[in-house]
Amino acid sequence: MKEQIEKLKKYVKEKTISEESGHDWWHIQRVYKNALNINEKEQANEYLIEIIALLHDLYDTKFYTGNISNQIKYTLKELDMYKSLSKEDIENIAYSCENLSYSKNINNKKSLSKEGMIVQDADRLDSIGAIGIARVFAYGGKVKRNIYNPEQERIEIKTEKEYKELKRDSINHFYEKLLKLKDLMNTKAAKEIALKRHQYMEDYLNEFYKEWNGEL
Repeated sequence: MKEQIEKLKKYVKEKTISEESGHDWWHIQRVYKNALNINEKEQANEYLIEIIALLHDLYDTKFYTGNISNQIKYTLKELDMYKSLSKEDIENIAYSCENLSYSKNINNKKSLSKEGMIVQDADRLDSIGAIGIARVFAYGGKVKRNIYNPEQERIEIKTEKEYKELKRDSINHFYEKLLKLKDLMNTKAAKEIALKRHQYMEDYLNEFYKEWNGEL
């Protein structure tokens, strides 16, 4: 299984190393490590967690428009990983990768496996704190968002369609998503980590508005 994971890592790295929106190989690697750390307490299937974590952003809806579940299954088959997985494992991996993102859960919360929930927590942890802040602005630059527009009212996102299509500034993303994540974690371990990272974002926003308003 270790050989299979190393093969999968190489494959994913080659596909994502040049990605510029904050969903690159280094993000995937952090999610992978976060998930394994969380699982030290949760004790779910480590092999499935590794695979879900490595594949979770390979076909992200921000830049992939096909059937994610089918493409995940095709990738597993292409990498000759079917032999080490049951039919249930494959369905778990495909469903988790397709449904763990924040946008997929805006309208209704998806029921994920324990492995899927752990990777979801790991992914969300990488969206908050210092790295989360950096990723907000990396993605904002990629899609040509203003850093902040004080003349635009704060936009509350209510549907997956709005999340993908409404034009707003990068600071809005803190309120539409990032500041909500600490209360959406599934595991105790992730909830504890999220508290510190959430506070870091609160402090950052306070400083941001002071500097924006010219307060010395």
